[in-house]
Amino acid sequence: MRKWWIPAVLGVALLGLQVWAADPIELTFQTLFHEADAQAMEQIINMFNETYEDIQVELIQGGWTQYYAQLRLSVISGEPPQLGVCHTNKLVEMADYLTPLDASPVGNLLEMAGIDPDNYVGANWAAGELNGHHYLIPLDTHGWGLWYNKDIFAEVGLDPENPPKTLSEFIDACERIKAAGYYAFHPAEDSAPRKLRRAWYVFFWQMGGELFDEGYTHATFNNPKGLLALQFLVDIFNHFGWNEPGTNGYSQFAAGELGMLVAGNWYYGTAVRSGVNWGYAPMPNFFGVPYTWGNSHQLVIPLQPAGTSKDVYLAAMEVLKFISENSHIWTMYGGHITAYKPEAENEELLASDYWTKSGRWLNEMAQAGLVHFPINHPKGSELEHAIQAQIELAVNGEISPQEALERAEEECNRILSGG
Repeated sequence: MRKWWIPAVLGVALLGLQVWAADPIELTFQTLFHEADAQAMEQIINMFNETYEDIQVELIQGGWTQYYAQLRLSVISGEPPQLGVCHTNKLVEMADYLTPLDASPVGNLLEMAGIDPDNYVGANWAAGELNGHHYLIPLDTHGWGLWYNKDIFAEVGLDPENPPKTLSEFIDACERIKAAGYYAFHPAEDSAPRKLRRAWYVFFWQMGGELFDEGYTHATFNNPKGLLALQFLVDIFNHFGWNEPGTNGYSQFAAGELGMLVAGNWYYGTAVRSGVNWGYAPMPNFFGVPYTWGNSHQLVIPLQPAGTSKDVYLAAMEVLKFISENSHIWTMYGGHITAYKPEAENEELLASDYWTKSGRWLNEMAQAGLVHFPINHPKGSELEHAIQAQIELAVNGEISPQEALERAEEECNRILSGG
């Protein structure tokens, strides 16, 4: 256990620099984590607080839907947390509210902290750069895979160790499961609007679809590929009889009522506690290339009020570095694949149930380039909300898939044109 005893008038080396403090530096770390990943981060921060006496971290978690708006408001009001989280695709929206780590008010924090970019997955590290500065410290890759009920598979004559990989295999499995009286498939976790949008993304991306042109001048999804992808999603709930609109796939699966569920790696803890005899597999190849939806959580220092001491910045960097160096815990208990390469070789992680039963498959998808990140644009949130509002209406049977795409296209183009 590392203990720092700091006399009031003496300096103690922290991150290779002098930090002057008589009392512990108190930091606030605000996240958007829930359930298993919140518990995993709590483990790491508790370890930090037990290890250090000169720095103490208050952890505030949750509030996913309002997190970014609240973070912006906290910076504007002059009362931001000292530590936060940012998805890679939100950097373009959030950069004005974040500290550039290589050009902070007290200098290059990356150099001061001894952060080596080579220790992080290259694509994740590169995602933290914008306009010549670096804002983000990679934490993970996370994404969707296929959870399936092995007992239901065995009951209906499917191989519990060989889940469907192609569209034809998938349709056969769904029809058998439905005939046995179970919900066959849920493509979108708990049917939240953003989850339905992600499911449509997956089907569309697998066909080679792109949501926007390279320069984000207009939407490019209102076409036969986009329509086929949305029709398939709508039919899962309304035509094939594999599930029903508005249902919660998380709950169905945990209750043993659902054959297959597309859900994120964060579902692992719930799956274990459910008692269901489950398996996990990469996303099936529905339409061409087996892309899945995914993203990356990254660690940030929100923009601090003028005059914030160097001590606070250095303490915050010590926390970020500690999280990276203990991120096997993040992977084992939160389910997200660590972006810190030395921790990906952690023996405890590689021997864990999480890794052997599900984590290695998500890692395999990530290493194969099959984890497709979402919209990356300054107006990304507006674009996502414009799309998901129409996707939800189509799934609920209130408008046709074609009308949904036309409405979404019109609204996205209006947003992009500044109208």
